[in-house]
Amino acid sequence: MIAVRFEEREKIGLQYALETLHGCSPFGIEKIRRLRFYSPEEQEELETELYNVEQAAKAAEPMKAVYDKICMLLCQMKEIRGSLRRIKALETPDHVELFELKNYLQRLETLIPLLQQVDEMTHFRDLAFHDPAAALAVLDPERTRSRGFYIPDSATQKLREIRQAKKQIEEQLYHAATDAEKDELRQRRTRICAEEDSEEMKIRKAMGAALAPMADDLLADADTVGRLDFLIQKARFAVRYGGIRPQITQHELELVDMVNPELCDLLADKGRAFVPVSIALDRGATVITGANMGGKSVAMKTVALNVLLLQAGFLVCAKEAKMPLFHSVKMLFDDLQSIQSGLSGFGSEIVEFQKALTEVEEGYSLFLLDEFARGTNPDEGAVIVQAVTRYLNGVDAISLLTTHYDKVAENANAHYQIIGLRDVDPDQIRAELAVTGDDGIQVIARHMNYGLYRVEGRSDCPRDALNICRMLSLKEEILQEIERAY
Repeated sequence: MIAVRFEEREKIGLQYALETLHGCSPFGIEKIRRLRFYSPEEQEELETELYNVEQAAKAAEPMKAVYDKICMLLCQMKEIRGSLRRIKALETPDHVELFELKNYLQRLETLIPLLQQVDEMTHFRDLAFHDPAAALAVLDPERTRSRGFYIPDSATQKLREIRQAKKQIEEQLYHAATDAEKDELRQRRTRICAEEDSEEMKIRKAMGAALAPMADDLLADADTVGRLDFLIQKARFAVRYGGIRPQITQHELELVDMVNPELCDLLADKGRAFVPVSIALDRGATVITGANMGGKSVAMKTVALNVLLLQAGFLVCAKEAKMPLFHSVKMLFDDLQSIQSGLSGFGSEIVEFQKALTEVEEGYSLFLLDEFARGTNPDEGAVIVQAVTRYLNGVDAISLLTTHYDKVAENANAHYQIIGLRDVDPDQIRAELAVTGDDGIQVIARHMNYGLYRVEGRSDCPRDALNICRMLSLKEEILQEIERAY
């Protein structure tokens, strides 16, 4: 079972993605807040959701006006499930509950033909409502279609007589001449109001009893409202970020030109564009190497994000995708390590690794380790990561590691490297800095290629750090020392 902590959601951009959604109904908002991840055993159900989202996304532009009307109705719905559960338990509903339930059903009645209009284009699967007419007949027996809730005089003969008597008393009270006469009429009115309340309670109890057999269908419809709400939000997300429906595989994972929505928006605000990343992964360990500024972590987090989007029933943010369904997705990022244990940074890494590995080995999983063992000295760290990589080759999981240690990739099944600055002329950067006077980090970032390429054969980590030192005009004496060491 996939469980992702809030900190992890934030780290990979999943929380940002969810916050771009604008659920309208309380049922849709709850589905976004309590995000559900489909398990491999629920593939058929997930396929239905993906089909519906894909169809809804295709219809988003031609059906925009209808979507807007649906969303307006959803925004007007109130949370009525608590009332329905009480009605199902044969508790007597009060006036407010019946008023809110009636309003909800009236909006559902208006929603159904709008959904049918959309469905003519989308042909949604497993997305339909029960007819609310029978429930509305209980709450609005005279079919006034008023927005308010009122028990009519015609509900029972006794209620009609009570209200007629009450009306007569109120007319007499209006015309009463003496204080004594008024006091006597007020006491009579109080007694008749108590009788009215008692009779109305019996009627409300009867209404609840009439609605009780429909409660399960009405609760199911509330869930369907939430699914429709979430579905429209997922469709709009897919349109905004270029979501596509992936091919579900048994083991291999391939993402072509995948993007991370949070970084896309962040870079767009700065007048820059996110460089799409492509990667193909299979069972065993894959290593991504590159300079510290080179985007290794971004590539890893974008993989994690798109995997989790898929298993939450979203279209993935890529041009093409082949993806399996995972039993679990475990992430070990340096700044997410627990410090509660009082262990050193490295000790905490090992504790978290052991816990994650136990779950990864329970079923086909995605295991992500970002710069693992950076909490110890580089010589020991390199040896440890090499050993971990060799071990993960034998685990029934896709394991993806980023590292700046040499010789780790030699122990992996596959090796990717960040393109980084390998095609950039340091003299060009220095010239640009001299002309523009811009911040050196920003200039380098503009030229940095965050794309991945697959490395065939042996290759050490790139030496972009040395290039960056040159571009930023580190003192010549220090550069010479570094070059001699290389």
